[in-house]
Amino acid sequence: MSKTKAVAKKPVAVKIALKNGLVQCDPFCPHVQWGQAIEWIGYKDFPFTIHLGYDSPFAIVHHQMSRQKRIRLVIAKNIPLGWYKYTIALFDGSKVWIEDPEFIVRP
Repeated sequence: MSKTKAVAKKPVAVKIALKNGLVQCDPFCPHVQWGQAIEWIGYKDFPFTIHLGYDSPFAIVHHQMSRQKRIRLVIAKNIPLGWYKYTIALFDGSKVWIEDPEFIVRP
């Protein structure tokens, strides 16, 4: 019987930017697999939050950062495959900017 090592999947980085009054996510729709993480990287020192929706299969639907640079979500193996819409809210010190990107969980 041969033993195989579990290979850790590299996290998918989603960079958040604010350009001309629009929140931009790069990539806008990342593809991830079970066991892989999505890591949202904040814009400057602006606080931001992620909301996955109340019907989300994720245990935590709100992820909030205050002057931190990253939010990390690991995709569990019991999450159904498919397309997930979420909301990013970014506070620039005077206004809140919102975007509704998505990600896809695939095999």
